[in-house]
Amino acid sequence: MSTSGSPFPADAYDAEYFLTSCDGYDAFRASGGRVLGRRMAVALELAGPLAGRRVLDLGCGRGEVFRHCSDLGARAVGLDFSPDALSLAREALGEAPTGALLRGDATQLPLADGSLDVVLALDLVEHLSPPQLARLYAEVHRVLAPGGRLVVHTMPNIWYYRAGYPLFRLVQRLRGVRLPRNPRDRWAAGALHVNEQSVLSLWRMLRVAGFRVTVYLRDAQDYTREPNPWVRRGMTLLARMQPFACVFCNDLFAVATKP
Repeated sequence: MSTSGSPFPADAYDAEYFLTSCDGYDAFRASGGRVLGRRMAVALELAGPLAGRRVLDLGCGRGEVFRHCSDLGARAVGLDFSPDALSLAREALGEAPTGALLRGDATQLPLADGSLDVVLALDLVEHLSPPQLARLYAEVHRVLAPGGRLVVHTMPNIWYYRAGYPLFRLVQRLRGVRLPRNPRDRWAAGALHVNEQSVLSLWRMLRVAGFRVTVYLRDAQDYTREPNPWVRRGMTLLARMQPFACVFCNDLFAVATKP
């Protein structure tokens, strides 16, 4: 998703990006935001009960997570710096949710200290440089009430790119399937990722920001496009079984609680 403070201008995150490249676009286009992708559903599960809670969806993008928070009874606010993202969200959501969609800078939140119970930062941190991300975490810490929770999802897991993907590429090559040496070349939006995380880097920056942190490896990938059932089964197993998940699971989640 997207936020001001990004190394890229807002028009890098245009309607085409959200409808053809940003993960979950297929579910969004098919359902208008009524159906969540797996990674978003896992994030809401980690957020806990939302009814009556004050929730901020940072880098809200197309607005599907914002919509589901509102549907679950949250007092939700969505913030993004991309005009196209907010236009898509308003067009798709119509009058369905109750809440506010705002254009703004995630490193300078227009919210009072201690005014939120839950903040969601899904597919956001990889788009920010380390100094920008440190400012974002500081702002989230400021606006959360004591006991408030920040839920993060990021991909890729840099350990997968460095260790798991080369092995996967080798297996595919033995089957006659050619994959690029650089996994980022598989995705049109890969160039927008400037701060890819590992389990340790994600945990460390949140701890430095003053949070109590738990990092989760929760596989949220769709393997149904892999035609070989043995490869599909192996990919699923390695991405979900410890310790292999550390280098084969490409989804990182964190729950960071303000003391």
